[in-house]
Amino acid sequence: METKEIEITTDTLSNWLSEGRPVRIIDVRTKDQREEWAIPNSIHVDVYARLKANDTTVFDFIHLPSNIPIVTVCGGGKMSLIAAEQLQQKGFEAFSLNGGMKAWNYAWNTADINFPEKNLKVIQVRRSAKGCLSYIAGSATEAIVIDASLDPSVYIELAKKNDWTIRYVMDTHIHADYISRTSELAEATKVKHLFIKQAQVNYPFTEVTHGDKFSFGNTSFEILHTPGHTWESTSYKIGNEVIFTGDTLFIDGVGRPDLKASQEEAIIKAKQLFNTLKQLIKLPSNSLVLPAHTSMTVPFDAKPIAATLDTIVKNVKMLSLSETEFIEYTLTRIPPTPPNYLTIAALNKKGNHVASDRAGLEAGANRCAIA
Repeated sequence: METKEIEITTDTLSNWLSEGRPVRIIDVRTKDQREEWAIPNSIHVDVYARLKANDTTVFDFIHLPSNIPIVTVCGGGKMSLIAAEQLQQKGFEAFSLNGGMKAWNYAWNTADINFPEKNLKVIQVRRSAKGCLSYIAGSATEAIVIDASLDPSVYIELAKKNDWTIRYVMDTHIHADYISRTSELAEATKVKHLFIKQAQVNYPFTEVTHGDKFSFGNTSFEILHTPGHTWESTSYKIGNEVIFTGDTLFIDGVGRPDLKASQEEAIIKAKQLFNTLKQLIKLPSNSLVLPAHTSMTVPFDAKPIAATLDTIVKNVKMLSLSETEFIEYTLTRIPPTPPNYLTIAALNKKGNHVASDRAGLEAGANRCAIA
């Protein structure tokens, strides 16, 4: 049986999930690989070693639906191909996810947030596996893009579909868990790449400072320097409606202050983060917070990952701690260090990373939040 007859692409599976098509996704990776990241609503069958050993009885005693497609997935698409072949031989409509989780790393979906009274629409662009959240916000005929994490064509096509012309692109900080596409998008669209003046990057950008305002369409956004997660961390505020908080404030936690820092600097950054958060929570309580990440895999449900500022203040208890308590709590709740973060950060500072192994470097869940 030829490979092409039993493989399915990431785009096809993404479309099936977006359309709500019934499908059973079987993850055949090892348990530790599965725990790192997974496809939403997939189930784990711990058979990797047996598949590798050419055991043909792997699925003999596993009950699977016979009336819907089955998609098998592994790390790179090899063991899942063997699994799909075995399932097809048993009469199932089975497919292997081409490229495995390495390819699924770039699966994405969107959720819309509309503010009709402001003639404003925000599209949250979500990388499902990694939990990266980027945004294209449009007003009248113009748009801005924040934290681009996918190929520039994704944002260009979304803008075209909404009759927008991209006017500005920007990052909230120098990312360390995925390779930013913002500089590529700026080059592709020939628009201004805005970045806070504290950003220590090796490519040209339009320098901005705290309090600067820029207009697009019938609205404007304001630059808020919000250091702590990184020294250059920046939030972008559109009126009292929206705050794009990057990795400074999440809907269920705050950003970690330790990456690329010594223990001493991590304490200083945690103190700065405390002060930054105190300023953020003074903003209008009904402002919608739109972060740059979520710690969970993102379902294909078109529901925005967002919360109002007052909801976050109510639910994230560490926001009510004293400075001493906050620093102590933060530094004792640090999640595991993300793999390749120094390499990724260095590439993002350089801004020219066309030849790098993006999928390999970015593999795995994001670990930016402290809750």
